[in-house]
Amino acid sequence: MPVRSHPLIDHVVYSLLALVTVAAVTYLDFHLLDVNNSTAAFSYLLVVLGFATRAGIEASVTASLASVFCYNFFFLPPVGSLNVADPQNWVALIAFLVTAVTASHLSAQARKQAQEAGAGRREMSKLYEFSRALMLGDSERKLAGQIAQQIASVFQAPSVAFYSISEDKVYHAGPVEPLLESHSSTEVSAILRVVAKGGEVPNASARFSAVSLGGRALGSLGVAGTQVSDAALSAICQLAAIAMERARVQEAVNRTEFTRQNERLKSTLLDALAHEFKTPLTSIKAAISTVLSQRSHDEVENELLTIVEEEADRLTELVTESIKIARIGAGNIQLQRQPFAVTELVSAALGKLKNLCDGRTIRVSLPEGLAEVDADPDLAELVLRQLLVNALKYSPSSAAIQVSAEERDGWIAIQVADNGPGIPEVEQASVFEKFYRGQADRQRTTGTGMGLTIAREIVQAHGGEIWLESGPGKGARFSFTLPRVLATGEMTE
Repeated sequence: MPVRSHPLIDHVVYSLLALVTVAAVTYLDFHLLDVNNSTAAFSYLLVVLGFATRAGIEASVTASLASVFCYNFFFLPPVGSLNVADPQNWVALIAFLVTAVTASHLSAQARKQAQEAGAGRREMSKLYEFSRALMLGDSERKLAGQIAQQIASVFQAPSVAFYSISEDKVYHAGPVEPLLESHSSTEVSAILRVVAKGGEVPNASARFSAVSLGGRALGSLGVAGTQVSDAALSAICQLAAIAMERARVQEAVNRTEFTRQNERLKSTLLDALAHEFKTPLTSIKAAISTVLSQRSHDEVENELLTIVEEEADRLTELVTESIKIARIGAGNIQLQRQPFAVTELVSAALGKLKNLCDGRTIRVSLPEGLAEVDADPDLAELVLRQLLVNALKYSPSSAAIQVSAEERDGWIAIQVADNGPGIPEVEQASVFEKFYRGQADRQRTTGTGMGLTIAREIVQAHGGEIWLESGPGKGARFSFTLPRVLATGEMTE
C-alpha cells in the first residue's frame, strides 16, 4: 500500500520548488537570454500557470509573488531596485500581479474541480460495483453480513460494522478497534443501535449513518479508515436498504408461493383420498342394499343392516363434501346459481346436522315474505352448516342458538348467534384465516381451522360479505349476505 505524505509537507515542498523555478527563469531571462520586460512577464506567467495547474493555489501564489518581486527588481527601471520610476510600469506591474493571482486561482479551481470529478467517478464506479455485488450475493449467507463484507472490500475500509434491526445483530468486517478508539465491541453495538433509531454519535473516530427506506428504519452502518464522501455514504446506505427490502419482499414471495403450493398439494391429496374412499363405500352400499332386498331378516338383523346402510350413506355424503371443500380450498369454486327460499336453506342445513343438534335448542326467526336468494344452494348450505357447527362446538350445551335473516339493500343477511364465551377482540381479525383456531379452543375442541375460511371463500364468490360481532361473555354472532332474487322489472343498483 503506498505511503501518503502529509498535505502540509506537500505545500511546503511545492512552494520551495516554485521559488527555485522563478529564480531559474530569472537567471535564464536576465543573464543568459537578456530578454525585454514583456518577454520576461510572459515567462513568469507561464511559471505561475504551471504551478497552479500541477501543484495547487498555495504554490501558484508563491510563484506569483516571487515573480512580481523578480520582475520588478530585474526588468523594470531602475533595474536592480524595487523602485519603479515610470508610472506606466506601475500599471504593468499591478496588472501582472492581478493576472498572475487570478490565473492561479482559476487554474487551481479548475484543478480542484477536475480532482473532485475524478473522485466522483471513482466513487460512482465503486458504488456500481457494490450494488452489483449485492445483486449477485450468496443466498446462503446473511445479507447484512454480505453488506459489511462488500463495503470493506469495494471501498477498502479496514473496519466496517452493520447492524440489522430485524435480526437485532451486528455484523463486522475487519477488527472492531478502528471504529471507536478505546471502545469495546459491546459499546460499538450500542452506538449502532442508537444511530439506527435516529440518534447521533458525538466525537466518534468513525463514520456512522442510519439505514432506512421510506421512513422505516432497517439498521445502521459504521465505517472507519476510508475516505468516503457524505453523498457516497448516503448512497451506500440507500443501496443497502434497497437490497434488504428486496430480500424481504423476495422472502415473502417465496413464502407465499410455498404456502400456495402446499395448499394445492393438500387439496389434491384430500381430493384423491376422498375419491378412493368413494369406491369401497359404493360397494358397501350396494352390498347392504342387496342383502336387505333379497331375503328377510329378524328385527335385530334388519335394524343393524339399516344402521350400516344409513352410516354408509352418511360417509358417502361426508366424502362428497370433503371433495367439495378441497376444491374450494384450492380456489376452484364453480357456482350453480338458482333461486331458492331461505327457509329451504335453513331446513336443509339443520337436517344434515340432526345428530349434532340432538338435545340443543335451535331458534329460527325468519320474517314473512322474505325474498328468495340467487345463489348456489349446496354451497350456501355449506356456509350455514359451518357457522352452525361452530356455534354448536363453542357454546354450552344448555345455551340456545339463534338463526335469523333479514333483507338489507338488495341482499339477504343471514345470522347465526350463540350464547357462548365470545371471541376476544385481538383474535377477531384472524378467525377467517386458514388453519386459525382460538387460543382457548385449541385443546378443548377438535377442528382444522378451515371451516370459516371455506365459508368466506364461498360468500365472496357470490359477491357477498361475511363478518363477526362478538364480545367477552356475550357470545358470537356470524352474519353473511347473499344476493336476493330481483322482482320482475326491478333494476339492480
